[in-house]
Amino acid sequence: MKTKKFASIISFCIATIVAFLPFNFIIGSKAACFSYSSMSIPALGYQQSLVYVILYFFTKGLFSYSFPLLFFLHRLPIFFATIALRYWDFKISVLLPLLAILLFCVHPTGVQVFYYSWYWFIPMVIYFFGKDTIYCRALIASFVAHAVGSVIWLYCGFIAPEVWTALMPLVIVERLIIAAGMIGFISLYNFIEDFCSHKVAV
Repeated sequence: MKTKKFASIISFCIATIVAFLPFNFIIGSKAACFSYSSMSIPALGYQQSLVYVILYFFTKGLFSYSFPLLFFLHRLPIFFATIALRYWDFKISVLLPLLAILLFCVHPTGVQVFYYSWYWFIPMVIYFFGKDTIYCRALIASFVAHAVGSVIWLYCGFIAPEVWTALMPLVIVERLIIAAGMIGFISLYNFIEDFCSHKVAV
């Protein structure tokens, strides 16, 4: 039990440290970047517990200068990605993307690029026709996070319609990388746990 807790703490420290590293600039945001938290934190929540995800939010909040509401909104994609990774769930994989599509398409800017939201049919297709594997879950989690994050950016900032259109070819590559990153971090956390268990056994 102590070994598992020790491994969890190590995994949390790694996830938190890499979460401060930028992964990719968010086009149209002028300042914000994706960080490795989009991969490391959902993987941590899957491998360990949602408690560690909440603890990460608290830790990140200590170093944040944004308004509490904005900070909370910007953490929602990671939270829902974690839920999608942990549970093969109809509400998260189907209803949430449908709601995101609706919210996107009723927005004055979103309706001009409604086809951008078609990406969010992917988690629905995977849920109905895919198998409950970590690979399918990671893909669902990646696109669920994208759906939630896109709607937040749409309503909280101004991104021109042509920017949304320009993003479309990049989205699929970015989402596949993030899904692969989640799987990679899960493997890393498994290795850490196995390594700690082996050391104790020896």
